[in-house]
Amino acid sequence: MTNAIADALGRNVLIGSGAIGTCLRKAGGRSDEPVELLNLREPALVRSLHTAYRDAGSQILVTNTFAAQALALEEAGAGELCDDVNRAGVALAREAGGGECLVWASIGPLGLGLRLEDYPDEALEEIYRKQCLALIEADALLLETFVEPREAKAALAAAAVTGRPVIFQIGNTGGGGQRWERVDRLLDEARRANVAAVGTNCRHPNEIVRVAAYLAAHTDWPVTASANAGHPQIERGAVTYEYSPDDFAAFALDLASAGAAVIGGCCGTTPDHIRKLSAALGGRAVAPRPRPAAVAQPLPAVCATKAATANSVRSLMADKRFLISVEIRAERTRTLPDIVQGAAAVAEAGADLFDVPDNPGATVGRDAMVTAARLQSALDIPSICHLGVTQSNLMRLHSSLIGGWDLGLRGLLAVTGDAPSMGHLGSLAQRVTDVRSSVELLRLLRSLRDGRIINGEGLADPPDFCAGCAIARPIPPQIRWLKAKIDAGAEFVFSQPVFAVDDFRRLQDALAGLSIRFFPGVMPLVSRRNAQFLAGGRIPGIVVPREIAAGFEQYESPEDQRRYGLDQACLLSAAMAREAAGLYLIMPFGKSCYEDAARIVRHVRQAAGR
Repeated sequence: MTNAIADALGRNVLIGSGAIGTCLRKAGGRSDEPVELLNLREPALVRSLHTAYRDAGSQILVTNTFAAQALALEEAGAGELCDDVNRAGVALAREAGGGECLVWASIGPLGLGLRLEDYPDEALEEIYRKQCLALIEADALLLETFVEPREAKAALAAAAVTGRPVIFQIGNTGGGGQRWERVDRLLDEARRANVAAVGTNCRHPNEIVRVAAYLAAHTDWPVTASANAGHPQIERGAVTYEYSPDDFAAFALDLASAGAAVIGGCCGTTPDHIRKLSAALGGRAVAPRPRPAAVAQPLPAVCATKAATANSVRSLMADKRFLISVEIRAERTRTLPDIVQGAAAVAEAGADLFDVPDNPGATVGRDAMVTAARLQSALDIPSICHLGVTQSNLMRLHSSLIGGWDLGLRGLLAVTGDAPSMGHLGSLAQRVTDVRSSVELLRLLRSLRDGRIINGEGLADPPDFCAGCAIARPIPPQIRWLKAKIDAGAEFVFSQPVFAVDDFRRLQDALAGLSIRFFPGVMPLVSRRNAQFLAGGRIPGIVVPREIAAGFEQYESPEDQRRYGLDQACLLSAAMAREAAGLYLIMPFGKSCYEDAARIVRHVRQAAGR
């Protein structure tokens, strides 16, 4: 950056761009693909937005390349376009600037969240390096919205390879007493990389003033800041922002007084916001740095307190005796008192644990966590809640897990869950991908156990669930995936139902040596139709051998078919109980499901003598 505007960095307040992504989305960008692809598909639209910012007074144009890294583009089926999208992003901004504006190439975080552990440092750096090299024609590289130190380190290292000046902006590091510690860790990475400037972006105006003042008081670099236009608000399905252009310009005066040298806009800001901003601040000298004493004192940290009593589920898992966990469905077609009353018969028969599935088959049922908590409190049987991640975003998962702990639940089975498209609300419900797999959920549980939510903020009374997982077949990919679950914190494993002793033994042999308690699954077949349906492989992970299904052919009446299926389940369960450490019984379907489940539990206890 050697022209007159760049030379002024740190002396006169420079006016940056406003939002790119939110404006392009509103102007017609498809919601099902990265907005950065518009650089190739609708270049005139992108160029016109840059031109509008230039005409509004922007002296720096930020490229439409925030998420144009190979990983995000590959997930959108456009990984081969990574270089083209980034080069086009720089070219479009350069054309719109007409030689009057600097072009800063935007590079954002990968947003891996709980998947970050799957990527070694070298892989992270390579992802960023590919993008940075494609942006080398920009005047500077703008690394913005970073909050995770490992990602920041990788991005800074990749940017350094280009030889271009680097501006490093910190995103929303959350609240709580640890916020400044998180900021300091990121600043340490910036110092090691010898960046040209530091800053902050994608925060509410009130918060960004505090962070900019902190940066100005604790560093010698020029400080950059790009606030959102307040909080987003949803009105009749449309997203709006609370700060008008006049409001935004008035707030920017406080930001300039805090020592910011470059002021622009982030989410929700438009050319109108920048026009008002430029009119209010154009030509203004950068304010003297505030004294450290002027920085607000950090809030006290939340102190994590461990549960006073032992985890009842973990205590059972550590017990050497044979355990039976019985799956109790949270059916919406039965009242909760009826479910509890039915489960009482299973408890009396000798069940050690109850477990409650979470909308299996993507079919709406009662809340699994509430049902498990009621069973536990009413029947004094430790209860495990299954929790799928496909139906809840990250905020709801945090709240549900904390709430389940508050309800007294101490065990949880982490599952990915069935895709909503396979259920009866398939045309209405959408899959949520904030947390994509059971491994990521287990990592979240581990973080909560350590007294932290995902962004590092503290948590009182951290949930310490005894966490479990599932496995289907003893094939190498699934064994490797199970090992990943164990590494993430799984302490026990339930298998999908097996229907023959040999299948159980193959699965048990495959798990030998792994530090996890194994519960083979048993699903009683109750009719010829039921057996034939499952033999067809219609449900992922469950396959009934055809010879097992053929056994129902000798019986015509539904009563005889049910009796045969239950007898086979008793024999299989008893045989496995002689060798296994536990059994996971999936309650049979039908009106007599509780009585039938109780019968199997009694038979297993008597036959195995355990």
